[in-house]
Amino acid sequence: MLRRRLILATAAACSAALAGAMAAGAMTTDSGTSGPGTSAAASSGAAHRPPAARTAASAVQLQTWLYPGSAGDSTCTAPSEYADNRVKNGALKPEYWSVTGKGKVSLETTAAGLCNTYSASNVADLKAHSAYQYPTVSGMTTADVHALVSSSANRSDAVSQLTSFVVTNQLTGVDVDMEDYWSWSAADFTNYKTFLGQLATSLHAQGKKLVVDAPAMTEDAAFYDYAAVSAKGVDELDIMAYDEEFDTAPGSRCLPITPLAWLKQVTRYAQSKIPDPSRLVIALPSYGISAPDPCDLDAVTGNIQFSDMKHSPGFSADPSTIAARRDASSGEIRWVSGGKLYDYVDSTALNSKLAVLTSLGVTKVSVWSLGGGNPWFTG
Repeated sequence: MLRRRLILATAAACSAALAGAMAAGAMTTDSGTSGPGTSAAASSGAAHRPPAARTAASAVQLQTWLYPGSAGDSTCTAPSEYADNRVKNGALKPEYWSVTGKGKVSLETTAAGLCNTYSASNVADLKAHSAYQYPTVSGMTTADVHALVSSSANRSDAVSQLTSFVVTNQLTGVDVDMEDYWSWSAADFTNYKTFLGQLATSLHAQGKKLVVDAPAMTEDAAFYDYAAVSAKGVDELDIMAYDEEFDTAPGSRCLPITPLAWLKQVTRYAQSKIPDPSRLVIALPSYGISAPDPCDLDAVTGNIQFSDMKHSPGFSADPSTIAARRDASSGEIRWVSGGKLYDYVDSTALNSKLAVLTSLGVTKVSVWSLGGGNPWFTG
């Protein structure tokens, strides 16, 4: 979920104000010598975070996703993470539903041996630790999305199942995550909007809400239209502002996951299309990636949880090493070892990204994702 190639924006240099929140330095390789890359900043300790980050998290409604895993998978730690009430006044979005190749929506349950899926006790736990709950329905390929939205019967069945589920379980609404947007046909996008309109009408009739996950964009594009989607009755449009590494130019080092200047561009564009801040959510990353250096877009490994990132070659928890590796353009920790780039978002990087959003007046922020000890905001 939420880890797809973006094709519009390219990263720009971080603004002087944002860069000033970090100390200068250089990306290092595992040998400790200076390598090609951007300058670094302060270490990840709470004492070194920008002052604005200390209060930024309290000024917004925080949301986060959790997704299924087999018993023992690192993602299964998600409930123990949200148990600290980090989103007590915000939203939890568990991936309970998936779209099948036949265009049907399938409920994923703990009976299949998967964590973070549906059970009565899991629903009760979500409610105990959040103000809002939006089970996610996930369609990750164009073929699956097409099979659902192109069939009036499949659309009707899905609307009925999803509405009945949230009503019966007394949940806030539904989170729709249909991806692979850039491969959709014009008819797919039209049918997708029809599906969203039907679902919104059904949910609203029961006092429920519709959240839709959308790609990060910095300008108009043929494959997606924020305003047109929002006009279908969407209560919150959730912009997934990450995975900018997939816009890296050939022969270059992979871009950071979410450069700060790019995040600002994405947010301002989204605000120009969805001016009501209560209907706009900007999503931030809490995970890592690895990739060949120079970047090979076909060999990027994404969504690496922190529990796994700690075992990457050259990983260090030493504050001085972290400081030397911190990238000023993104706040992320980046280093090269054995011809491979490693990049992850820690709490300081999250704080820096959050500070960008609050400075722009964003009031709702989501995070992909819980599980594996992925970092969270501090302060």
